Amino acid sequence: MDKVLVICAHPDDETLGPGGTLSLHAIKKDKVSVLIIADGETSRESHSKIEIRQKQAVQACSILGISDVEFLNYPDQKLDSISLLELTKKIKEKILKFNPSLIYTHYWEDLNNDHRRTFEATAVASRPFKNSKIRKILCFETPSSTEWSLANKSFKPNCFVNIEKVINKKLSALKKYKNEIHSFPHPRSIVSIRNRSRYWGSMSGLKNAEPFMIFREVIQ
Repeated sequence: MDKVLVICAHPDDETLGPGGTLSLHAIKKDKVSVLIIADGETSRESHSKIEIRQKQAVQACSILGISDVEFLNYPDQKLDSISLLELTKKIKEKILKFNPSLIYTHYWEDLNNDHRRTFEATAVASRPFKNSKIRKILCFETPSSTEWSLANKSFKPNCFVNIEKVINKKLSALKKYKNEIHSFPHPRSIVSIRNRSRYWGSMSGLKNAEPFMIFREVIQ
């Protein structure tokens, strides 16, 4: 049994990126915990919707088979105004408490600043230390953000997970985020997300896949 920690910037990133993979972990009875750093709403002057967004995250994660969801509630799109030390300490506290063997987080060159800041703090907090159980850190893409990175910093996955059996569950979870899912051809539409899984699947000999970049792997 793996202990899987997902560290993401906003409520919905956990489903948009590795949602299918997390569902597979849950099916395998792995212990999965989701840590969400920012509220995802304050930059839109919609403070009253923070609680709604959190409820949506809990509902989406429940569909994926996850019950352990924690919110740090830092202001949306302002993680660069929070000291890296503070963010790192918060994440390190979670790592020490949960003791994961596998971590999923954002791609380091993502266009979204909160995503990049979350990766940076996670990378520092998860540096190898005595008695650490972390054996792999995987970075996921976030549709409508990762693909807009500069060409020379584009997301180039080297790890693919077969999510054919759980793609519909991922899409059902995404639908809980009513204000974040748009109509086609927006990259965060249900049609686009399904097509995206087919695209990555075609690159890996699968029908539906989620892509990752391996940031660190320790083989014992």
